Amino acid sequence: MRVKNVVCVDLGSGYTKVALRKDWDHESCLVRDVPLAPREASFCIPSVVARVEDGGETRWVIGTAAAEQKPGKEVKIFRYWKARIFSDAPDAQNAKDAMGTADESSGAEYRQAGVVFFRELRVTLERMGIPVTLPIRVCIPKLDSDTHGQCRIREMITEAGWQQTPVRATVFEPESNACGILTRGRNATWFPPVINFMPSPGRSLSLGRMIEKGGLFRAFAQLKGSYGVLVVDIGAFTTDFGYVEFDTSFHTNDDWKRPRIVQQSRELGVRELDHAIFERLRPESREAVRRMSSKDWETFKVRLYAGGAFARRNPRGGPPIIIGEGDEARAISEAIREFAGRVVEAKEEFCREYVRGTIHAETLTGGGAMIPAVRAAVRRACPEDSYLYDLQDPAEPAQFTANGNGVLPPTLIERRLVQNLELVRGGSAIGGCSVLFS
Repeated sequence: MRVKNVVCVDLGSGYTKVALRKDWDHESCLVRDVPLAPREASFCIPSVVARVEDGGETRWVIGTAAAEQKPGKEVKIFRYWKARIFSDAPDAQNAKDAMGTADESSGAEYRQAGVVFFRELRVTLERMGIPVTLPIRVCIPKLDSDTHGQCRIREMITEAGWQQTPVRATVFEPESNACGILTRGRNATWFPPVINFMPSPGRSLSLGRMIEKGGLFRAFAQLKGSYGVLVVDIGAFTTDFGYVEFDTSFHTNDDWKRPRIVQQSRELGVRELDHAIFERLRPESREAVRRMSSKDWETFKVRLYAGGAFARRNPRGGPPIIIGEGDEARAISEAIREFAGRVVEAKEEFCREYVRGTIHAETLTGGGAMIPAVRAAVRRACPEDSYLYDLQDPAEPAQFTANGNGVLPPTLIERRLVQNLELVRGGSAIGGCSVLFS
């Protein structure tokens, strides 16, 4: 084990999260109250970069400040630049993101935007007192077609002034997310006893103290053989699948075997749903969306996902434009059903091709998991003989205590509910800090 402390950046296509581990056995914690993030989700930094031409000078902004910019002749918005980094044909990604206006930016421009993002993120964290001299690890997708993404990211973070971790400078999102959910940020190490005439053993992982007894592992102590968990993470660019299989024969000892992980990321994300919804809006609604900032679209589309509508000012005068009612509401609902069906189909395909053991439990995370119809579709597709661990369920703390963990006082119940929702969005950043990858 070589990485005592680390800063982990979960580079989400929609939002970026940062977590920190300060020592071997310290908890992995999300960095909250980041000035680049909105107040209501202070650890979720919009992965948006804007280049603003102002009085003959060029300035760059990232995060919420960039998301608040409206596109125009003097403002260039870079959204979903992560997709360009991990694509073998970055320029071909433009059509997938176009919301009515073709994006003619080159892959080189998006790469520059990515370097700016990492550099400004580093400056912001340093001002917050976060030790940016610590090595960085970045969570990235596990795409079958990716041949250059890891190298590109490593080049970019170095160019932005970060020091990479000596072990696993990048970690794949499916396994980091699974680790974050399974450990909830716990880290534990130990030194095996010295045996006569043998070299002194080094620091080892104590996985038994990192995994919570109960919750996702409600039946863990009663099992013999293996225990399999499937984690599905629906993001803006990809949906990530991670199947983690534990050898339960070591569940009473420190000498645990590392779990076996099979994983895959599919280029199937909420940005595609956004695009599908945009294409089904009537012309005046599409024009209103084009005029929105990224921040406004992210805010209002939540209502559309939940079956609601919202009003925008009519630039031509007259009554406001109501987006998401009547025929539009039905079209939007159909687009969400189709997207949810594709997620379920991708999950079933992953299980057929990669999962060889039993799936004892499943859990669902990511921004897409917060869309009610998508979450419901994945819940319905969960086999009856597997346990669906729902981090968004208000009754989860009660289920946890019912598994023999004692009664939680109200303050701890509230804390657990908050942590559950943070794990839905920040599980990869927390898991990427884990000593499991040290």
